[in-house]
Amino acid sequence: MQATEHHLQRNVSQETIDRYGRINGDNDIIHYDQDYALKRGFRGTLAHGLMVMGYACELAAQAHGERWFRGGSIHVKWVDPVCPGDVVAVDLDGEGNVRAAVGEELVLVGTARGRA
Repeated sequence: MQATEHHLQRNVSQETIDRYGRINGDNDIIHYDQDYALKRGFRGTLAHGLMVMGYACELAAQAHGERWFRGGSIHVKWVDPVCPGDVVAVDLDGEGNVRAAVGEELVLVGTARGRA
């Protein structure tokens, strides 16, 4: 990945996860029930994947402006969960490569490019 050109960090809280779930209608228990998530081997409830991807979209909008809104594309792969209390760091380089990490652990990789 090239040098980071755009960067953001977001603190993930259960409140943020709950609000996102109300907006998008995702009522899966894994996002809301701590005991349920722990019993399934996770560190805690899980942030919605699309919520985390939205952080990458925010960077793409900053990087590409109107080209993003008029035909940008994003392709990502989620590689590790994000849980309440995590700080997600998202980077977008000049080639359009995006990565999100919690500490040293990658949680999302892919591309976010504006229309040529």
